[in-house]
Amino acid sequence: MKYLILILASVFLATTTTCGQSQSSGEKKEFSKADLQKLRWVEGTWRGSENGQGGFYERYRFANDDVLENESLGPDLTSPKSGDKGRVYISNGQILHQGGSMVWIATAVDDKSIHFAPKENASNSFSWEKESSDVWIARIKFTDSQGKPVENVYRMERVK
Repeated sequence: MKYLILILASVFLATTTTCGQSQSSGEKKEFSKADLQKLRWVEGTWRGSENGQGGFYERYRFANDDVLENESLGPDLTSPKSGDKGRVYISNGQILHQGGSMVWIATAVDDKSIHFAPKENASNSFSWEKESSDVWIARIKFTDSQGKPVENVYRMERVK
């Protein structure tokens, strides 16, 4: 009996720690349109770089109150890269990010950040974190082929 209680306690702890931010007190996290609107700070055209190296461009815009569209741009800032489009949208109380066949689900959102976990055909998690009106940070977390956790950090600067 002592071992059964220990096993049940371990299962409970494992369940509550792996559920993370997506659940609170065993309940599914519900988001509203107002939560999606907290991402208005990401609207615009951005230049991204990793450790000051390279450069890429992305544009984010609200198509309506329910959908934030994003697209990768070429170096001329006008033509979208073929197939590099996505959207963040609300559906049944969930904020989802879709890019191609990959879907992530928001686990937390506030006025300065949003965090996503993999939902369908994706294995990485990521977050967007506002530093100022002209700078935000994208953090992409995944496990490499050797099972080690990796985090890529991209600094996004508003193109004026």
